Amino acid sequence: MQTLINQLLGKRYFLAILTIVLGGLISWGARYTSVDSSFNSILSEDDPYREQVDQVHKDFPPSTSVIFAFISPGADVFSFDTLHAMEDLTNRFSEVESAVSVGSLLNRRLNAVDADIHDRDYLVPELSDLTDEDLSSIREIALQDKNLTQSMLSPEGDMALAVIKYRANTEDQEERLSIAQSVVDLRNSLREQYPDQTIYVLGRSLFELDSYKAQIKDTQYLFPLVGGIIVLLLWFCLRSLTFALCLFAVSFVTIGLTVGVYGWAKIPFNQISNMGPLVVFMIAMADGIHLVSVYLQGLHKGLDKEEAMRQSLAVNIQPITLATVTTGMGFLSLNYCSSPGIYGFGNVVAIGVCWAFLVTLTLLPALMLLVPVRKIPQPLGVRGFIAMAGSLVAKHPNPLFWGCALLIVATLALLPLNKVDFNRFSFIDKNSDFHQVITALSEKIGNDQSLVYSIGSGEYYGITQLEFLGKVDAFSRWLETQNEVSFVTSYTDLLKNLNMAEHDNDKRWEILPEDNLQIVDYLVTYQLVQEIEPNLEPLFNPDYSAIRLMVGTSNLSNIELLGLNDKIEQWIEANMPPSYEVRHGDNSILFARLDRSISVQLLQGFTLSFVLITLTLLIGLKSVRYGLLSMIPNLFPATIVFGFWGLFVGELSPYILMLFSISIGLVVDDSVHVLSKYIFARREGETPEAAVQYSLEKAGSAITITTLSLALGTLILVLSNTFYYQNVALLLTPIIVVALLLDLFFLPPLLVKFDNWWESRVGRG
Repeated sequence: MQTLINQLLGKRYFLAILTIVLGGLISWGARYTSVDSSFNSILSEDDPYREQVDQVHKDFPPSTSVIFAFISPGADVFSFDTLHAMEDLTNRFSEVESAVSVGSLLNRRLNAVDADIHDRDYLVPELSDLTDEDLSSIREIALQDKNLTQSMLSPEGDMALAVIKYRANTEDQEERLSIAQSVVDLRNSLREQYPDQTIYVLGRSLFELDSYKAQIKDTQYLFPLVGGIIVLLLWFCLRSLTFALCLFAVSFVTIGLTVGVYGWAKIPFNQISNMGPLVVFMIAMADGIHLVSVYLQGLHKGLDKEEAMRQSLAVNIQPITLATVTTGMGFLSLNYCSSPGIYGFGNVVAIGVCWAFLVTLTLLPALMLLVPVRKIPQPLGVRGFIAMAGSLVAKHPNPLFWGCALLIVATLALLPLNKVDFNRFSFIDKNSDFHQVITALSEKIGNDQSLVYSIGSGEYYGITQLEFLGKVDAFSRWLETQNEVSFVTSYTDLLKNLNMAEHDNDKRWEILPEDNLQIVDYLVTYQLVQEIEPNLEPLFNPDYSAIRLMVGTSNLSNIELLGLNDKIEQWIEANMPPSYEVRHGDNSILFARLDRSISVQLLQGFTLSFVLITLTLLIGLKSVRYGLLSMIPNLFPATIVFGFWGLFVGELSPYILMLFSISIGLVVDDSVHVLSKYIFARREGETPEAAVQYSLEKAGSAITITTLSLALGTLILVLSNTFYYQNVALLLTPIIVVALLLDLFFLPPLLVKFDNWWESRVGRG
């Protein structure tokens, strides 16, 4: 140990310059960082359904489109102002980059019966020739069209959708974001032109743009705010702006190294890992505070600067090393999860923790020793708080111990009140168009999510076979009887409608044709219609071996959606021939399954990290009993906070569950410092009571300041543009604070009780 300290101090300027040069070279890679805001950065990579979805997307290329929603609260969309807004959208749709078509009420074709009755092909004639009576008639026709009210129009007529389709390279994020921005520009222009209209836009590219903008806003505004507030806090606590800036410099270099590694490696940040640099900043700050705190204590005792730093390194190298290893383990355990968002975040922080350790030892000592100390800074406020804590522990150990124990047991009993649920839109601003339209779709049309299936016949032109069509039709009819299903769209419905139209719209002929040649004829008819109406979704694949079936649902929780999918799979297994291959064709089930898969994976990863951290502390502290005792204040802060969360809120995203692993990685730092000082005093011959007071004196100020820094840093996330970060702030901040309280008011009485019991037991033996 002394050899290492001598090297760190003797070559401090060389090490500092080397760190700065290396930091500059690696940080240069930050120019190459990127942000991945797509769904792929959230979904699990090993879900077996994902391969099915990818295959269906190849067979039935999904339309790249955006939806314009026109909402008229208190009225309906069949007004001249709303229809003129739709007309302008129809005329200006080409302003959307790569746009190829637009579909709305204005170019909606009437069915054959209505076309004959009203003597026109389209629902809405030329607007310039319409009267109020005409609008009333159009409204009546539209609301009686079941297909229309299940897709583009609410049953009350107060919401209508328009769809713009575009062609784009879906692998190019820059192109997707550019298209999305052109959509937003068109929406803003329509809003300015029609201020009385409520116009929203919805689409996958819009989700990506909103998520991307939210992350950029947090990076540009929120993270600097965190840094500034923490520097002010350190200035207040240390009474030295220079020391605070030294700590900030170390943390800033650490962030540069961390982000630079990701940039050089060309690994994009995502919705979760984007928060990693902020966590790294706070961990680096915590490492430095411990070193500075003991350094200041040495200066107060009259030691010269170098000797005070030597003493600080001697006291802190072991606990900082242990904290680095255990924190890294906690975050690396997130690699047990198959979601790129989660394991990407864990890797960012783990890399940053290692850099923080190196920079703290190689750069901070040189900076501190270069700073002239005319007047030794006197910590403000923190010292009084630690003195109060030491006094309470000395005078009232039993009430503190049993009070904390009762709180732990009570909150453990509350944990089952939590329910795991996942909202895929929690990564974007809850006031965005996305949330507004999804809510409106759910409430007004009943089509906020859907399940898509591909049913393969197993042979070329198999979709023209009567047996295959009969099974598909039976499947569709069964789906329509399910309470969770709002509508079903299938190729067999198209065949029935065409067959009825062929027989003068006689309802008796709304059945499947019984002639293969007739079916082929209808297929050709649909292909001709599809050329005229590019907004139509593909119903069959290029070799006519499979059809695409969509099941509309609304207001279903993830558990209910999975339950519906389970029922569907059971029906398929019982009624579909094995030769017919049924695949999942969209991401709805993948998102719903995140609850189950990620929750289990996170629990497994947490268990592994808990065991590894415990073993590391056993070895690092060179004591079995103290290593085991150290886990109590590390494990229970999260259970206490999640217990109260279950009582007052009760809903958890699987991405929030990763706070268990994150929290143990963050809070273990404080307990390691308290225990290492306690063990040092005990080995020097101090009694348990005296050793506790020594550990609070040496480590109390540092862990209090680091906790305040961490808590403030996470609390500021409530100002984030994403609901996910806001939840993180509401949960992680109290976990950090509770961890400090347990380290100050529960761990010391626990150590005293345990050691007194242990010594009396050994003495009797």
